[in-house]
Amino acid sequence: MLSLRFVGLVRNGQAVQPVAGHDGPMEDEQLITVLTDEESRELLRATKFGRLAFAVNGRVEIYPLNIVFSEDDGELVFKSAPGFKLAGASIAKEVVFQADAVGDGFATSLVARGVARVLSTEAELERAEQLDVRPLIATPKNEYVAITVAEVTGRRYITGDEPEPLIDTVA
Repeated sequence: MLSLRFVGLVRNGQAVQPVAGHDGPMEDEQLITVLTDEESRELLRATKFGRLAFAVNGRVEIYPLNIVFSEDDGELVFKSAPGFKLAGASIAKEVVFQADAVGDGFATSLVARGVARVLSTEAELERAEQLDVRPLIATPKNEYVAITVAEVTGRRYITGDEPEPLIDTVA
């Protein structure tokens, strides 16, 4: 009886070792870079579109979102119309903003966690208006919401073709 056993990966003709501590095919550690806090915040500053996620009553909701990162306040700011996104984001204990970008030969992934609140004071609203937040969909959105970012993490990936498995035949 012939059986096959996974022994490694080949990428561009070179053997690639699985990441230590994981079974089966994994990416080469050099293909994934965990970004520092500053690198993640720099990526956040350049991000304009992503997804907002939060849980209310045990149900996770996810919404597409245009944002601007206010460096002065350390907050993500977006506009919203009245509805579940606005209400849910403001009552959730924690919200998560997630964004991805794909370029030529690389991809990035970003996660920012924090607490959201509806902006209400005159000073807050004036600052938010100066950020030039532009919604993706042309519908009226008169409420500004700020997410106070408590934690931001990011990763950079080198993209390419899936490696071929190295197979060892066992008789």
